[in-house]
Amino acid sequence: ILEVVKLPTAVNEMQLRFGFEGVTICDEYVVVAFQRRWSDEEYVRIGMYNTETMEWKFGMYALDEPESPNGGWVGLSDISFVEDGMFLVLERDNQGGPDARIKKIYGIHIEDMEDFVDGTVIEKMLVLDLVPELLMPNGLVYEKIEGMAITEKGEVWIVNDNDGVDDNSGETQLLNLGKILK
Repeated sequence: ILEVVKLPTAVNEMQLRFGFEGVTICDEYVVVAFQRRWSDEEYVRIGMYNTETMEWKFGMYALDEPESPNGGWVGLSDISFVEDGMFLVLERDNQGGPDARIKKIYGIHIEDMEDFVDGTVIEKMLVLDLVPELLMPNGLVYEKIEGMAITEKGEVWIVNDNDGVDDNSGETQLLNLGKILK
């Protein structure tokens, strides 16, 4: 461990058990996706840590509402920097199989992190609904699509977290979605 970075006290005091679920780098910033809302906040946070000034800023991200007949919750699983202030965000519900409804990749723009106003709500744009992609291998839709990466060629890859085999098949799928960005 080379350095421990703490959240600002006011943010840390709201902390629940849902921490960071994704991390990416953009210039001198480390950008993290918080999995779910903390305390009574209306939005989930996208944290931007400036490694030069050692200061945090937070964008606010509106999650989709749960759509599953089982209810459940919706949260963020990953974030990846693309280019020119664009990031991909992996948003999912906590439902699998026939109850799964939300497994989506959204695009967000944070044009200038230096001038970004702390607390600004970040607009999101749907890039890809993953449910049809996840049904293509003729199996069940996995609950935990939790990893995403972009290659230098622009191909987007995702992977599920199988959490062992107690409550699911134990399968892990690594899927190349191709060049989904136009």
